[in-house]
Amino acid sequence: MAIPITSRSTIASKEILEGTEGAHTIISQLNSSRSITKLKLNNNRLGDDGVSALFTYLKSPAASRHRSSISEIHLNDNGIGCRGLRHIADYVNGNEVALKTLWLANNTIEPDTDVLAWFATTVNHSRLEFLSLTGNHKLGDAVVEIFFRHLRAPYLRELHINTMGLTARCASALAKWISSGHTGGAYSLHTLKCNGNNLGIKGVWEVIHAIETGNWSLMNVEMYANQPAGIENDSSPIQQSGHLPSSEMEVSWKDAEHALRRVLHRRNAYWKRQVELEALSLLKYSRTLILRSKASLSSADEHPISDLTSKSFPFHNLPMELRLHILAVLAPSLSCAQRTRIYDYAADLSTLPQLLPRLRRDIGRGCVADPSRALGASVGFTLYSSGGCAEGKCMGTGNSLVCRRDAERAKFLEAVGCRAYEPECVT
Repeated sequence: MAIPITSRSTIASKEILEGTEGAHTIISQLNSSRSITKLKLNNNRLGDDGVSALFTYLKSPAASRHRSSISEIHLNDNGIGCRGLRHIADYVNGNEVALKTLWLANNTIEPDTDVLAWFATTVNHSRLEFLSLTGNHKLGDAVVEIFFRHLRAPYLRELHINTMGLTARCASALAKWISSGHTGGAYSLHTLKCNGNNLGIKGVWEVIHAIETGNWSLMNVEMYANQPAGIENDSSPIQQSGHLPSSEMEVSWKDAEHALRRVLHRRNAYWKRQVELEALSLLKYSRTLILRSKASLSSADEHPISDLTSKSFPFHNLPMELRLHILAVLAPSLSCAQRTRIYDYAADLSTLPQLLPRLRRDIGRGCVADPSRALGASVGFTLYSSGGCAEGKCMGTGNSLVCRRDAERAKFLEAVGCRAYEPECVT
């Protein structure tokens, strides 16, 4: 029986793996595999010894091909402590590591200051986009007070810290991290899940207020089931005197939910769309008005300004500062820094798309035609062109697959830092 391609690229444990012996089982599978993209090792007993052995191998020259291919590692419920976490951090720190998703839920990581600080530092230098620390009860408030204090990960999009025993004591530090601006710790974060903790209504309101005042990138925040056991000493900002009756407390939680939905869906999501549209539009005109070939420059030198003015307005003869000021009118929602990054990108010849198609057709880079559209005999084939798919004919337009054109646009927006609204810094 043929093995599916997805199975060939994934290693998943079919039996309980314990310690170094279990790690060597995985290592033998890696040695016999050409290209692995996912390691799914949840609910085993690898512990610190097994994890140390596994990641020592992954850092070795023998595993160089896997470092550039493994994008997901799942290690939930494996009894991993600080020693194992340090080995994971050492691996994440590698320049050639392609890891984007890391699950470390329901382990036994303890609040070791040095290990947590080192882990945050390595995440900062990695390409990690998803991290889950859910269920690490021993960490508690230390994940905010130590780990978040050092966390400045430019590629991190989603973070899970559910059921970790976070209390109202760390709410202020969490709020400060969230509202630290577009150069702070959470400036790239898109999703934060903080369910099942003990922040209390005051802690939840602190987080919401932090998003309102200093975070424009978050689009999805979950803080369900954050009522601590026992009677709370504080309530919402609406009423802070004495204890709230249960009915008023219920109203306060509903108000918090509505306030959170308002700032995420009505404000942040709106400005995200606006910034992305203006960034793409500004790039189109900046290419035309800033980037000039050597041939056009030499042609302009041969003709005097008086000859050019008779045909068209000599925009290219204006001072560069004035040209950029005119272009800025096309993108009023972007910050000066965002516009500058787009100008630099537009003026860089190396960012231009290829004019000729690739000689070798790579099916992984093409767009799959949408079978729901009337394409006759071409249904299901791969679309190739120098600029991506034919407009409206790719399955990506129906959210079935990732369209190559959409992927290139996302890559551009990432490169110029235009995935979220960036308010001007007032000095």
